[in-house]
Amino acid sequence: MSTILSPKSPKTGILPITQHTLANGLRVVVIPKFTAPVVAVAVTYQVGSYSESPDNTGFAHFFEHLMFEGSENVAHGMFDKYCTEAGGDNNAYTTYDKTTYYMTLPAHQLELALWLEADRMAAFGVTQEALDVQRNVVLEEINQNVENSPYGTFSRVQNRLAFAPEAGYHWEVYGDPAHIAASTLADVQNFFTDFYRPDNACLVVCGAVQPEAALELVQKYFNSIQAGASPVRRKNFQSEYRYTGGRYQRVEDAIPTNTLFLSFHGEGYINDEVNAAEILSSILSDGISSRLYKALAYEQQIASEINCYLDDRQFTSLFTIYTIANGDGITCEALYDGVYAVLSDIAAKGVTPQEMAKAQNRLTTRLARTLQRANGIADEAAHQTLFFGDPNRTFTLMDGYNAVTADAVQALAQKLFTKENEIRIDFVPKTSA
Repeated sequence: MSTILSPKSPKTGILPITQHTLANGLRVVVIPKFTAPVVAVAVTYQVGSYSESPDNTGFAHFFEHLMFEGSENVAHGMFDKYCTEAGGDNNAYTTYDKTTYYMTLPAHQLELALWLEADRMAAFGVTQEALDVQRNVVLEEINQNVENSPYGTFSRVQNRLAFAPEAGYHWEVYGDPAHIAASTLADVQNFFTDFYRPDNACLVVCGAVQPEAALELVQKYFNSIQAGASPVRRKNFQSEYRYTGGRYQRVEDAIPTNTLFLSFHGEGYINDEVNAAEILSSILSDGISSRLYKALAYEQQIASEINCYLDDRQFTSLFTIYTIANGDGITCEALYDGVYAVLSDIAAKGVTPQEMAKAQNRLTTRLARTLQRANGIADEAAHQTLFFGDPNRTFTLMDGYNAVTADAVQALAQKLFTKENEIRIDFVPKTSA
């Protein structure tokens, strides 16, 4: 067992971080935080849609649903019941690179949380009936959020334009509904065996707990779970998996006005470049004084809504900007020219000290709000442990933002904002038949 000291903070009450790896490979992190009598537990598996094969997509998200359908000792519907009756709540989410299950409970209910998570990690407990139910639930979710939602197909179109199928980023997290519809009990059981194993997971406990007592409970419930029989399958990402050369598609959708989406290939979150990218994103679109808002909404009045965000993934990212036209007569081409004028100005002239300070303050404040909560700390620490091997990075992320210089932001703008590097999607109103 090794102990890593996190920065002492009387405001957060964070005490030294304790790390331990069980014999089965499960990475365990305990972070005492005595500001409230609660405990948060996060279990993150290093599996997302990137891990899927091109002919079986959507399984990571599908499995997130299935993991609430019962296990060896917890019947269907009882996971939520046990948690809520103990005064807690729980949820989960799936990304391209990970799947996280989290719950928050009164501190004295830590043992219940660990028993629940260990039981569904220990053995595949999904029945054919549960599979059928959740298959329909997921298909309806895709139907609502993708097929019949304005801009719902954006991620699907974007990923197909941006990445080769070999990358694993060629499809969105929901995957292909045809693959979900055709899934069998054997398919999902194989997925569980491949990825839902202690040596592919990190468990974080954060809250009003003593490390020794928490580790004793973790060992009690997780020690007997078997590691995988062979190493976890990992995909290698290669730069040629990024489609470049300027990619374009026009999509007719049930929307009132033209909308432009522009994405640019960037580095993944395993690269420090993402700190500069987040600052650049904030300068471009955070607030009414941001570059894009001032130019397109206030001065030219051609956009009614503007946003910019970094869709960061482990191996690569997409720096994405979207603008919604302010009226019927404004074309995607006008929006495109307006956006590029702003991007070119930053690439040529850089950003001001005031813009840097404002963006850094916004990002550090946003992060500080997350780290005020035990569940926010647990979630972030699990991520930092899985992908960087260091939960202590959770408390140094602000330093990464503050270390970025204006020169680095300008250099990044010059690197990203080129026609060779762009993926452009024009969403236009459907024409009447």
